[in-house]
Amino acid sequence: MQVRVKKSVVLITVLALMVMGISGGAMAKKVLTYGQAAEVAGLSPILTNDSASSAAMAQMYETLFVRNPRTNEIEPRLAISYETPDDTTWVIKLRQGVKFHDGTDFNAHAVKFTFDRLVDPEVAAPRASLLASVESVEVQDEYTVVIKTKMPDGLFLANLTHDNSAIISPAAVKKYGNLMKNPVGTGPFKFKNMVSGDSLTMERFDGYWGGPAQLDEIVFRVIPEAATRVAMLETGEVDFIDSIPPEQLPRLEFNPDIKVVKSPGTPIRYLSFNFDKEPFKNLLVRQAIAHAVNTSDIILSMDGLGVQSGGIIGPQVFGYKPEIEEVAYPYDPEQGKALLAQAGFPNGFKTILWTTNSSEDYVRNAQILQAQVKKIGIDAEIKVLDWAAYLNLTRSGEQDMFLLGWSNLTQDGGGLVFPNLHSSNAGSSNRTFYRDAEADRLIDLAMNTTDQDQRLELLHAANEYLVKDVAWIPLWHQVNVIAMRSNIEGLEMSPTADWELYPVDVK
Repeated sequence: MQVRVKKSVVLITVLALMVMGISGGAMAKKVLTYGQAAEVAGLSPILTNDSASSAAMAQMYETLFVRNPRTNEIEPRLAISYETPDDTTWVIKLRQGVKFHDGTDFNAHAVKFTFDRLVDPEVAAPRASLLASVESVEVQDEYTVVIKTKMPDGLFLANLTHDNSAIISPAAVKKYGNLMKNPVGTGPFKFKNMVSGDSLTMERFDGYWGGPAQLDEIVFRVIPEAATRVAMLETGEVDFIDSIPPEQLPRLEFNPDIKVVKSPGTPIRYLSFNFDKEPFKNLLVRQAIAHAVNTSDIILSMDGLGVQSGGIIGPQVFGYKPEIEEVAYPYDPEQGKALLAQAGFPNGFKTILWTTNSSEDYVRNAQILQAQVKKIGIDAEIKVLDWAAYLNLTRSGEQDMFLLGWSNLTQDGGGLVFPNLHSSNAGSSNRTFYRDAEADRLIDLAMNTTDQDQRLELLHAANEYLVKDVAWIPLWHQVNVIAMRSNIEGLEMSPTADWELYPVDVK
């Protein structure tokens, strides 16, 4: 009898454990895995300027203001309100009770520290241009900061929504230095660990001022091959992906276990030149190349994920006017040959076309362009680099012709043309080393007014000038796409192709 009782007890215990295991699924750790095309360059908002790093940091750091992904309106985040007593003064009230991940307080001193560091020449922040108009940042009291600009700045508030203006912990900088491997922000997730070339793991920050996230942990897995990312999404090894090549999209759209979301966006992909190198200083050469580029072929290769526009400021960005399409150089390789001969290159020339393997469209676009410029006599050797090396070398001016993109996180034309094509940013965010007095004048006019109607006209004028001068050759403007497992809820994408994991849940 005793044996039977023991067996019964054992049986009941085993059954109970099985039931607990089944019902305990709701109590299991919620981990969301993102399949990332490129490894982060670093985890400091001050020292990075790439989309891979931005996506990661957006989960750990916060800005004073954000854009609502549905309305595109600017709303407070770490700030709660602002006033402008005059055209050059911004009085910003800050949220109280916010903690950094290291337990220190977020306050006006942290804002001043961050912004002073962002513009410090010795730090050499790649996006120091975000605060180029700032004259001073002063602490009025613990939760009020007063920022004075040198002139009226119509882009100032939008710049404060940018990931690179996120607020960092002064104590963490003192402890760790540049934060590239030790991020400390106020966001809903905090850094756990990073394995170079493999993954970045963040865990929920239970002290988050907005309340704890629903996810316990998020993992950014580095998966350079797009086909591999798609396959891993299908098997459930990752929960969501972006940077999806067009040819991979149909299989996901017809998979009942996958949700695909598409929307027109602000990112642009472009071809440009190193203006410090010959023969690209010659406008005739640039015009010849512009006539050689058939963007229609490139758009066709995108299978619906690219929008054609001749404007550097594109259709989803403030500053775009449809008239820009009449300014763009039409596809005309014969005219390209004639211009090249007029420039002194009747037999063409050899050059190197730089690109990166961070996403497959970069390599594919380079191959298409290589064939197109060959038709006017330009022999372009393709050079493919990893993302981090590509960013470093293009910033230092090693490149010749090159491909790059810009997400335009401010959704404003000023936030596109000023950092990328104003001479004051040559060698930092201006990787073309483009320096032109008239372009600077038009960009400055657009930047130095807060009247949005005037800004629209001024930005259009700058767009016209830059297109005519072939500062960039726009290849396509992005249709944003994201694919996720059907059990993922709350994941939304903004026109900038940006997303946050704080509201996301795994069912």
